[in-house]
Amino acid sequence: MTGAPFARQPHAIGSDRLRPLDEGECASLAGILVTLDPWQTLGFQADALARYLARGDDALARFVLESGGAPAGILAVRSPWLRGPYIELLAVLPGAQGSGLGRRMVEWAAGQAAATSSNLWACVSAFNARARAFYGRVGFIETATLPDLVTAGFDEVLLRRRL
Repeated sequence: MTGAPFARQPHAIGSDRLRPLDEGECASLAGILVTLDPWQTLGFQADALARYLARGDDALARFVLESGGAPAGILAVRSPWLRGPYIELLAVLPGAQGSGLGRRMVEWAAGQAAATSSNLWACVSAFNARARAFYGRVGFIETATLPDLVTAGFDEVLLRRRL
């Protein structure tokens, strides 16, 4: 798969805008994410998450979703991956949760992926019932349980959406 489907440029999603993550925002976004699940329960530290968001990785496209001109979410998609792109990180910031932004980011990613693949993948912490329900609503099915993948003592669930 080429980099074209997840081009690191601004993309309109309805009245919102998905744009490349700026390295200068990584620390502040990581500081918010570590207060949310799954990162809080899994014991993520803000500095480590900020390094992940900022590190060079040609296969990982990282975006910020702006709604009303302010950051409202973050999306990181790894491509290539197995037999289709992998949503490596998806988060809607607290003030914007429940507004449909998560669904819009997933639908955008699915549309991009469909150009070259028949699958879109994601992973969710088994304890995160809210995220599991969300991914089910947007067409993912649970395909495998991965014990101790991210943090010892916690299972992750691999999800697949056929495109």
